[in-house]
Amino acid sequence: MTLKKFLPFLLAFVLPLLAVYAWWGGFNPVVIEESAAGPYSYAYVESKGDYSKLPDKAVEARAALRAAGIEAGNPITVLYSNPDLVDVGERHARTGFLIPRGSKVSFPLEVDTIPQRRVLVVRVRAGGMLAPGRAYAALDKYLQARGKGIQMPTVEIYQAADSSLSMGQLSVEMELK
Repeated sequence: MTLKKFLPFLLAFVLPLLAVYAWWGGFNPVVIEESAAGPYSYAYVESKGDYSKLPDKAVEARAALRAAGIEAGNPITVLYSNPDLVDVGERHARTGFLIPRGSKVSFPLEVDTIPQRRVLVVRVRAGGMLAPGRAYAALDKYLQARGKGIQMPTVEIYQAADSSLSMGQLSVEMELK
């Protein structure tokens, strides 16, 4: 194939895909470090089943917080089941939002506190759909190089971007034991 025939394909399809992937943070670095994290107070909705339903649960949690007059902080998800090891229907998670300590909520929300602890934290600045895959892939590779695997639960906190021109930052925390 000559360059003249190949160039329109590159310009029409490949270049736009690469541009979107770059804008979503596909080429941004993933940072992994040991750190102290917490404590976090959060209001959540319990979830059992497919993790792809968690965004719907987050919408439910935000609406319940709004109805209670509590301002939702950053989104938080606690994953208790490793999707590589647990069947879809048996997966357990909590999804919700950080809230001020001492806040009172009503059904369907519950409140919990994650104490301060030593964690391995993975940070990536990317779009909400791309960030978890990049973070967990990097965490798995990092741990496998040390003869370990991902230990549940993990805590995901997404901090929104300051502007619509940049992506937010996902932090995935795994407690060090």
